[in-house]
Formats: sequence, structure tokens, C-alpha cells
Amino acid sequence: MADEKHTGPLWRSLLRPVYRAVAGAPGVRHLVAREAARLGARDWTAHLVARFLEGDAGAAYGVTRRDRERLLEAIQETLANVQSGTPFAVHVLLAEALLSVPADAQGDAVECGVWKGASACTLSRVCGMTGRRLKVCDSFEGLPDDGGKLHTGLHTQVYGYYEAGMFAGARAEVEANLRQYGELGACDFIEGYFNESLAQLDGAVVFGFVDVDLESSMQECLRALWPRMVEGAYLYSDDAGDLAVVKVFFDDAWWREQLACDAPGFVGSGCGLPLSPMYSAIGYTRKLTAFRADDWKRVPFLHYPD
Repeated sequence: MADEKHTGPLWRSLLRPVYRAVAGAPGVRHLVAREAARLGARDWTAHLVARFLEGDAGAAYGVTRRDRERLLEAIQETLANVQSGTPFAVHVLLAEALLSVPADAQGDAVECGVWKGASACTLSRVCGMTGRRLKVCDSFEGLPDDGGKLHTGLHTQVYGYYEAGMFAGARAEVEANLRQYGELGACDFIEGYFNESLAQLDGAVVFGFVDVDLESSMQECLRALWPRMVEGAYLYSDDAGDLAVVKVFFDDAWWREQLACDAPGFVGSGCGLPLSPMYSAIGYTRKLTAFRADDWKRVPFLHYPD
């Protein structure tokens, strides 16, 4: 075994010219390109599911592996019957994140921008499992008018425009979906446009999911949610690909003026969290007002004065 360990790199280096010659052949190049495209189009949902099932998300609430299996089955049923702007992998990610909120953290979960209620179905089920409330916030009239602004995805090279009323889901339809596929009894509805309706929020927020598409709407949500978010709380957004929205999370002047703190930044800016080899629309920020070294990791390639 020792000889094999030391000779391996040598024979690989000897074979490298042969590999290059073979791989350079037109037919092989086509094969490699085709396989690369096939793999690039394949997401990593299986890995997320395995991590979710085999991990301990929700253990502090008494949630078992079988409970997580049933939740995944419920998510599949929801997505088979309710139109959704978020794929299965994102639902799993959000469920895992909400189940991972410390059990002693006091507060509710909030979703802003619910469309037909698919993600609310998933989050409401998790709230039912953890004894929390889900604040369902939407005008139920679709997007407000944004003046015909151009929206671009720098990474995806997609562009387009929004119209007033796009992505509307009537409240009665959302409630019906929650009743059948989620847990309506765990939900409180806050109806109206965010600049007015979110003033009705009360209590602490331990988790947020915001999918609002517009920079102005994101700002309204942050004004209302951020002061109520507990230390360490995650705020997820499905607008990671729209840099006009993402820029809000890096605008120190706006944060200092509106929320009296520095901008927190945004993980997944432009191309989203790595839920696939190519792109996802989901990312997050986190409320951390003070650095605590005990909560972070040290690595061998950085310097520590002590």
C-alpha cells in the first residue's frame, strides 16, 4: 500500500499526456461537454434531503426522523397541487432552518409575499411542530406598480419588467391551500401593502422569509422586521438574483438612517445559495449585533493574536 501511495502521482503524471490527447479528440470533447451540461443542470436536492433526514433539525422540539419524513411528503404533496415560486429544495432548506431555531428563543416566524401560499404551507407545518405562529403578510392583490423599472439578473442574464397585480393570490385561495396542505391554525394573517400593514406586527421574530421582488418592498419589510428580530435570527429571501434588491442589504447609509445600524450584507448575492451547480434564487442575512468569538470557528490559515 505504501508503494501504491507514492507511485500513484507518478503514473498519473505519465498518463496525463495520453489523457490530453484523447480528451482533445472532437468526439470526446463533445461527450465531455454534453456530460458537463447534464451534470450542471442537476441540482443537489438529494444531498439536502439526506442532510435534513439524518440531521437533528427539530430535535430540541421533540421532532423525530419520522416527523421529518412526513414533512417532506407533505412538501411534495403541496408542490404537486399549489403553484409555487420556490422549488422543493428551497422548501427543505427553509424547513430545516426554522426547525433549527433554538427552542428557548421566544418569537414568531414571518413570511412576507406569499403568492398562492405554497411556502406558507411548509412554514406553517413547521410552526405547528415547534409551537410557533406564522405571520402571513401580503396584500393578496399582487405586486404594486414599480414604474416600469427594468429588472436584470446579472448571473442568469435574464431581464424583464413587473406589472401591477402580478403574482396575486387571493386570500381565500391562500387560506384554502393552507387548510388542505399546511396548518391554517398556526397562521395569523396581516393583510395589506407592507408600508401600512406591517405596523400590525407585534412580538419578537425568530425567523423571516421575504419574497417581495421589489427594492421598495424589501425596504418596507426590513424597516418592520429588523427591529423585532432576535439576536442570531435568519432572514431568508428568494430575491437573491435581483441585485437591485440585494443592494439594500449592503447600503450602510440606508441602514444607519432607517435602522441605526450597519448593513448586514447578504449571503448568496447574485447567484443564490449553492442548491445546484448553476443557480438558486434563495439567500439570507442574519441579525448579529455583536461579535462573539465563542460562536465562531478558528481556521489554520488565519492569524490569532492570542
